Amino acid sequence: MVGSVIVTFKIMPEGVETDLDSVEKDIKKEINPQRMERIPIAFGLNAVQIIKLVDEIEGEMDRVTDKIKSIKGVREVEVVGLTRSL
Repeated sequence: MVGSVIVTFKIMPEGVETDLDSVEKDIKKEINPQRMERIPIAFGLNAVQIIKLVDEIEGEMDRVTDKIKSIKGVREVEVVGLTRSL
């Protein structure tokens, strides 16, 4: 039986001028996260933080990260939390 992990990703946009509405729409379409919110960083820059349930199989976390990185307007993706699902 394959387990799951609850992963929190922080997604940094390319800049303040990046259309976060468009980025969020593409994230929903590509990976369908369980939760999504904007978090202020500095000087008007916001990041998108998402929580996604990921199957605990080899390469799955990299696959999800790569899908996020491929979205137009995304500069950086960081895993900021990881919890084993029960």
